[in-house]
Amino acid sequence: MLGAGLAGLSAALHLGGRYRLIERADRVGGLCRTDERAGFLFDATGHWLHLRDPEVRRLTEEVLPSGWLEVERRAGVFSNGVFTRYPYQVNTHGLPAPVVAENVLGFIEAQFGEKGRALREKEPRTFGQFILRHLGEGFARNFMFPYNTKLWLVHPDELASAPMERFVPRPTLEEVVQGAVGLGGDRAGYNASFLYPRAGGIEGFTRALAARLSRPAECGVWPESIDPVRKRARLSTGEEVRFRAVVATLPLPEMARLVAGATPQVLEAAAALRANTVTYVNVGAREAGGPPFHWVYLPEARFRPYRVGSASAAVPGVAPPGCRSYWVEFSASGPLPASEVEPAAIETLRDLGFLRSAEDVLFAETRTIPHAYVVCDRAWASAREVVIRWLAERDILVAGRYGRWEYSSMEDALLAGKAAAHRLR
Repeated sequence: MLGAGLAGLSAALHLGGRYRLIERADRVGGLCRTDERAGFLFDATGHWLHLRDPEVRRLTEEVLPSGWLEVERRAGVFSNGVFTRYPYQVNTHGLPAPVVAENVLGFIEAQFGEKGRALREKEPRTFGQFILRHLGEGFARNFMFPYNTKLWLVHPDELASAPMERFVPRPTLEEVVQGAVGLGGDRAGYNASFLYPRAGGIEGFTRALAARLSRPAECGVWPESIDPVRKRARLSTGEEVRFRAVVATLPLPEMARLVAGATPQVLEAAAALRANTVTYVNVGAREAGGPPFHWVYLPEARFRPYRVGSASAAVPGVAPPGCRSYWVEFSASGPLPASEVEPAAIETLRDLGFLRSAEDVLFAETRTIPHAYVVCDRAWASAREVVIRWLAERDILVAGRYGRWEYSSMEDALLAGKAAAHRLR
């Protein structure tokens, strides 16, 4: 098995002892890892565990009995100079009156008006059509279009609708109106509450999973080539190993290039698979009495980041007493230099009121996630299917967010690893 992130760990757990698990990094967990500095614990941006599946919930409780905190989400949106609660579409009270009116009237038109009829009569093909169909032009213009363009680097009209839909709360007219007059709530959406380890950051969970493996992962090892005909893989150690089947959680385009014999069609499909890069800044700071949000969305172009978050606002133990931790996220087509993002991160935190001044900052560190969000554009579905099918025909199964090249959650990764193990068994 290739990769010891959540999907790889889950596959190994469900296979029992009949596997060999290798991981390129120096420890397991993939992006579910936690770094420590001066008493602060930083995950790779926000890693909150949202659970729907009862079997996954049982697994998490078994792995860390009495070791979880359940947190009610406090998320916000900053636009037009004010904070509103998330989800934006049911919490517009406090915005300028013309913005509130545009949002509400646009929603009514989309749901009941003649102008919205064409979208109501057919299934949306693009994410942009989905937004207009279910939320209307006001919500699209004032939040959904600018925020998602900043995150994905393409307009929602360039994104497929299906993979995005479950992450967007679809309110009723009653909820929209109540939110416009100050009676809104923040329980809508898939992530209204979440679990987080009581100790050790999110890596406390992956370490607990790894501790249950019958065979430990081999870290600092990666595949250099895979021959699917001879069923041989050459590892970075120089060793050549035999395999019956492979479960791969490595990025799907990388797998297409790693496996010998890929046809021009497969390589062309792999080249069409896109993802953005997230550069994020971890900030340790003195507590300044800032807004109480766990994270805040920034749709406006005047802010370079698309989101800021504070893990210690949700779980105080990840920062020393009298301090608060932040992460600030930037999306781009490649890594951004620390000299660019760190001043922008501190300026944004100050503008939002999380910092009184730059003097509150104890340190800032820049990190990069090379392919953070898979871009589900028009070429995505067909290109992805070509590569996955070609690998499966050679007994190489893919699992996880990057193995399957999809937009998904931590729970989805655990389920994908389990499904891959069951297919092999």
